[in-house]
Amino acid sequence: MFDFLTRGDVMQVLDQYDYKILAKLMDNGRVSFSEIARELNITDVAVKKRFEHLQGKGIIKKISVELDYKILGIEGELLVFLKSNPLAVDKNVSILQENDFVKSAYKTVGNYNIVFSFLLKDFSQFDVLDKTIAKLQEVTDFNILIITKKMFDKNTIPKSSLQIYYH
Repeated sequence: MFDFLTRGDVMQVLDQYDYKILAKLMDNGRVSFSEIARELNITDVAVKKRFEHLQGKGIIKKISVELDYKILGIEGELLVFLKSNPLAVDKNVSILQENDFVKSAYKTVGNYNIVFSFLLKDFSQFDVLDKTIAKLQEVTDFNILIITKKMFDKNTIPKSSLQIYYH
C-alpha cells in the first residue's frame, strides 16, 4: 500500500514504514532509531535511511521540543486577529517575528489578514500587547481571544485526505 502526498507539483510516496516512523517521531521526537527499528522489525540503518529520505524530501522539517509555558511562568496565551492594509501584511509579520512574546503568526484570508498567538507572563501585561500592536503598520481592526484551556493539540498525518493506492 502506498499513499501519495501532493507537495506543489511533486508527488511524495509514503509506505507503511514511513508512516510508522513519522508517527513514532511525532509522538516522541527523541525516540531512538534502534527503538523504532525494533518495533517495526527492520534495522536501525533502514530507519536512519528512511528518516534522511523523509528529511531530504522536506516531509520532516524539524524535530522540536514542546514547552510547558506554565512552568516557565507564562500564565496565558491570546489569539489576536488583526486586519491591516494588505500591502503592510509582510512587514507586520516581520515585526511580529522579532517579538519574543509572539509564539506563532499566520497570514489569513477573511475578515482578518493576520492571526497570531501571544504569550503573557500574567494577565496584567496587556500593555505589552498594546505596545506590540502599536508597532504594526496600518492596522485597521483587531480582536483578541483569551485561550482559557487547550483542549487538544494534535500532531497528525491526515491519512483520510490522501489518495491511497494498493499494489
